[in-house]
Amino acid sequence: MDYLPPELDGLERRLSRGPRPEPSAALRLRVLRGVRSALWRQYLAAKCRFAAAFAAIVLLAMGLSLGVRQATAAAWQQRESRISIATVARQLQTLSPGLSREQSLRLAASRHIGAAAGGQLPLGDTPAEREVYDP
Repeated sequence: MDYLPPELDGLERRLSRGPRPEPSAALRLRVLRGVRSALWRQYLAAKCRFAAAFAAIVLLAMGLSLGVRQATAAAWQQRESRISIATVARQLQTLSPGLSREQSLRLAASRHIGAAAGGQLPLGDTPAEREVYDP
């Protein structure tokens, strides 16, 4: 060997020719435990990478669906805001001649407040009633 001094070279040759003792049982167990733990860490790392990738996909899908929901809600809100309260009040008076102007304005305003709060107002059964909510 190149890294030993010349006086120890002969000693190394004599030791390498002689019989070697077998490793102890404790050493065998330590080596097997070390190999087992290294394999287990690799297995867990693969599982963690899979779980992290799956969680990222779920979060991405949730973010995309939330974006679509908000865009759709904004489009519905813009559509709803185009109808003025006065127009709805006139339509209500046309459909129900017994309503006073104040009552029809109050109903139209409550409809707009409910729509702005995100509430779904039920539509009427007749086409004329549906026309009030969906002109």
